Amino acid sequence: MARTNLHELANRLLARLRDSSENNVFDGKLRQVAADAGLNSVRSAEAVKLLEDLGRIEVIQRGRRGRNTMIEIRSTEEITLADAESALPSRAAKRTSRLNYDEIGKAVVDRLLELARDDGLRAAQVEAFASETGGLRERIGSLEQALEAAQERETELRIKLRAAEEALSRAEENLRRAFASSRPAGGSSGQEPAPVAIEDADAKALLDILRTPRP
Repeated sequence: MARTNLHELANRLLARLRDSSENNVFDGKLRQVAADAGLNSVRSAEAVKLLEDLGRIEVIQRGRRGRNTMIEIRSTEEITLADAESALPSRAAKRTSRLNYDEIGKAVVDRLLELARDDGLRAAQVEAFASETGGLRERIGSLEQALEAAQERETELRIKLRAAEEALSRAEENLRRAFASSRPAGGSSGQEPAPVAIEDADAKALLDILRTPRP
């Protein structure tokens, strides 16, 4: 089928879309509408593009992944052969679209420069991250040392506290013994009992203070 009759296929597709639309908006399966108009998938795509280029329709949503195709119909004016030919790219445009090695080279150089800048930026980011990580590691090391020193001080204080508690317990026991032995026994003579030897230095000092007569 010659490409010169593409305008006829586009008109047939446009008519089917108009008949299947509501409020100038088609919402459904484009493949079925195109098949009813006698277009296969390739010619349907060409006809839709031609209709879009000439402003007859606007595709709102492509029918992909099970979704319906949504097309807004802007005009139902028939497309002529001249309209279709005017929408085709001209030979001059085809000539200008040929490969230009200078432009390709420039594009490659620009891309390489862009990649180099990106690599430089990434290298700077990696260096900054490494520096920050090193600082964090030093800070963590300092905190670990401070924590270890605090734990050692806590252990020493606990040992001293335990020793003080044991000393106090011994002093209390010695005081109880001393006071118990200093009481006169019932039925005994009026003689004063002999002082009891105190082994604990703290308890002995306290007992000496208690035994000292007041002025």
